[in-house]
Amino acid sequence: MALIQFSCIATGPFITFKETAERIFEALGEPFHEHGAFAAEDLPSILAKLDAAAAADRKLEQEIEIEQTDKTKHHENSVRLYQRIAPLQDMIRRAIKHQKAVMWGPL
Repeated sequence: MALIQFSCIATGPFITFKETAERIFEALGEPFHEHGAFAAEDLPSILAKLDAAAAADRKLEQEIEIEQTDKTKHHENSVRLYQRIAPLQDMIRRAIKHQKAVMWGPL
């Protein structure tokens, strides 16, 4: 499986599978490219989109839990989108604070 590394001078790197990176960009409404960068001035709007995607995913998770009865309820070991994007959200918050870009590329 291919890996993508997000990096920023203000933080440590964030490494994820390419499939997760593609889901992140889908949530942003942007096409995925294996190399790229978010300019510092674009980060607040990107963070807002990620926050909205995380909130929507949490809501969906809650709706699924409500629909399941106690008899059929089972715990999945899958990691939700909101959990997968949390490190990137943290990276972007720090990048905004330090006015630095966030870059990504394959490992």
